Amino acid sequence: MRLLTRQRAVLCLLALGTAACGGARSHPAASTRTQDHTAANHAAAAKATDVLGRRLDRSATLEVTPYERDAFLELALRPAATGTTRPSVLQRWVRSPVLHVTGNPSAEDSVHLAESAQRWSLITGLNITVSPVAGNVDISFVPRAAFARALDVENVDATAVGLTRLRIDPRRAGVITGATVVVADDDLQVSRNRTIAHELGHAVGLQHSTCASSLMDGSSDGDRSVRWSPNALDLRVGSLLYDRRLAPGDTTRDLDELLVPSAVAGVSCDPVDLELVRASGTDRHYLCVRGPQTVRPCTSNLSREPTLPITDPDAWTNGSSLSSRPQNA
Repeated sequence: MRLLTRQRAVLCLLALGTAACGGARSHPAASTRTQDHTAANHAAAAKATDVLGRRLDRSATLEVTPYERDAFLELALRPAATGTTRPSVLQRWVRSPVLHVTGNPSAEDSVHLAESAQRWSLITGLNITVSPVAGNVDISFVPRAAFARALDVENVDATAVGLTRLRIDPRRAGVITGATVVVADDDLQVSRNRTIAHELGHAVGLQHSTCASSLMDGSSDGDRSVRWSPNALDLRVGSLLYDRRLAPGDTTRDLDELLVPSAVAGVSCDPVDLELVRASGTDRHYLCVRGPQTVRPCTSNLSREPTLPITDPDAWTNGSSLSSRPQNA
């Protein structure tokens, strides 16, 4: 989906679970090499480059599995929006983001935002904090009808439930300097839980995954995960994004040299294990186990992401209906 903007920026769109990223930035050279023509200095320059004032050891490589490499290139470089001119470069922060909340967040929104900030901090090594005064990431809980105005864009998908707009330093390729995030306060609370965590993933520099159990899955169908905590793949890719051997502005060519797909053991795409089910004729929702079993347990406690197995279910599903007791399909 192409979004029309009045400023050059990156726009990450979550429309019923589908995000889109658009925008473009100039991409100056990410490294400089010494002009000294001695053999020794040439050898040193081949091993290390100066990136944003720090020495990056280009001779040190990261061993990953072939799947981890493909998943990282997808989540870190591939634009989530079709038809955008976003350069395929690694984007990340060089300072820790500070979140500032406006609008009408619920008490549960505030709790999940703090939890999500802590999770992404642990994954990336950033120190993501929430400030009551000001910050470089503005998070607004507003109705969907207010998204375009809040983001200063002309058009957004009317079904969008969350948007993240990144600000990229025009002088330093791939360096994120700020963001604006909007979350639909007229969406279901359990859906907002995931939207908050998903959009913060975009805010730290991640794009989309085609793994349905990933928090960063960009699909809009019922097969994607309803969990709001990162899975093992999100943890692995998020930590790789902020590995000291990588740098903002790194291109596919840079990563081809740094990511060595020789590891045998690593993370994979786990199956989706939960689904959101609405009781027929009501507005009541349940989180139900998803799997091959004929009858599966459910919980009506939507404020906390359940761990499996669900030991004290208050409903059961056979895939077509809900009941208070286990019943055969």
